[in-house]
Amino acid sequence: MASETVAQEGAARKVSLREELTARRKAMTPDIIDERGLKVQARFLATPYYQKARTVALYAPIRGEVPTRDILIAALQDEKIVCYPLSHVHGRILSFRAIKSEAELEPGRLGVREPTNSAELIPVDQIDLFVVPGLGFTRDGKRLGRGGGYYDATLKAASARSRRVGLAFGDQVVDTMPTTNDDVDMDLVVTESETLRGLYRDWDFLDT
Repeated sequence: MASETVAQEGAARKVSLREELTARRKAMTPDIIDERGLKVQARFLATPYYQKARTVALYAPIRGEVPTRDILIAALQDEKIVCYPLSHVHGRILSFRAIKSEAELEPGRLGVREPTNSAELIPVDQIDLFVVPGLGFTRDGKRLGRGGGYYDATLKAASARSRRVGLAFGDQVVDTMPTTNDDVDMDLVVTESETLRGLYRDWDFLDT
């Protein structure tokens, strides 16, 4: 029973933390998001994880998430394979399609931009680097999502050589966070002012 109580307390803390972090995000104006977002993306593009990756999974931002357009443009220029998740999920694991230009993203059924059906499907185990959104992160790489668990399930299904980097604004970094065995940690968390070491595993993306 004790473990059940601990789990219930952790779940309740996650709910309250989500509410607090959602309120912080809503307080950010579009101008602040754009200004800070440029800095987050520039800092991300300087990481060895980005520079070494061949196949990069991005996300299309919603409701105050860190923008990713600069990363998309840079990655296409660098001739990387760039893919985005689809809103139609079979089970818990996200499906990804690659795009060759920003024009291949269009609003999906949830209003989030996603690749057109003509774009090439990319198996999850072929993705080197996952760029991951979140409501909150800790300095050691723990992540709080919106509660669906899709990214956690997807990252667990990915190749062991894959790596994950969380993008966040400084306001989203918290000292502690309740976690469960289902939660997946980040290798790095990049904000507008610093790059936080999470798991910080090697970035050669070698097959293991």
